Amino acid sequence: MRARNILDTIGHTPLIKLEGLTERLRGNIWVKLEYMNPSGSLKDRIALKMIEEAEAKEILKPGFSILESSTGNTGIALSFVGCKKGYNVIIYETTPGKIGAEKRKIMRSYGADVRSFPPEELAKMREKSVSGAEVELPGRQMCLELEKTHPHYWWARQFSNPANVLAHHETGREILEQTNGHVDVFVASIGTGGTLKGIAEVLKQANSPVRIVGIQPASSKIPIVPGKPYPQSEISGGIISEMLLAKNLVDDVVSVSDEEAVAMTQKLWRQGLFAGVSSGANVLVALREAKNFEGSNVVTVLPDSADRYFTEEHYVT
Repeated sequence: MRARNILDTIGHTPLIKLEGLTERLRGNIWVKLEYMNPSGSLKDRIALKMIEEAEAKEILKPGFSILESSTGNTGIALSFVGCKKGYNVIIYETTPGKIGAEKRKIMRSYGADVRSFPPEELAKMREKSVSGAEVELPGRQMCLELEKTHPHYWWARQFSNPANVLAHHETGREILEQTNGHVDVFVASIGTGGTLKGIAEVLKQANSPVRIVGIQPASSKIPIVPGKPYPQSEISGGIISEMLLAKNLVDDVVSVSDEEAVAMTQKLWRQGLFAGVSSGANVLVALREAKNFEGSNVVTVLPDSADRYFTEEHYVT
């Protein structure tokens, strides 16, 4: 591949058949290696799309600062894309404890101003998985207040920005092309909801019987249930709320514990797939789906790289 610049290398990631963990399955599991995006996660796709859509609408202009609240991957991606395009980037990083150590270092390496905003109460929880949709709320409130008081600040609003979903329409089209349209089940963890909703919309349009399964961390305080309302405000809901109320889009949402996700991630490493812990959660549920639907093609994504989980291994969405 030859590219004009580093941003042109975002997307078009490989889809490979999972081996070593599937010997007793009659179906196939395919994993899309999103950690091969240039900053190490599928969030590169949404960072580029959100920024370029805002530029096209002239709500983001030269000299502006980009704001976001993030548990890490979107913060990294916005730091990468935003700084590359010449913007100031301010990230409220909301991962509890030491979990976000590597992510903070990566963001600062790209040139971002990282303001740690950890929810310390999570340190007391026995279940150590982290729901980004919930822990990002204090950081989102800060972004909202700053945007209102600073005319040259633009808050990316990953949790509600339609460009987040649009970016993953392209991911869905890549999956269809790479599978020749043969997808029976698609599985993905729910952070902002953009990955699941964007890919699901494309897959359902191409093949309405395809089964769509979302995953949320077991520590989540707010259940994500298809057909049921999800709390909405200036700093919450957004894509998740729209996704859950969309008719016949998401078929099921299941929970995965931190311990389960970490154990499966370590198995992936031994298969040569150096992916992060949400990848373990995705593959765990994909394996369950493949057992329930014999002969099926189950597809999932490996969202990020393991290099951001060296200090502590936890399931963070």
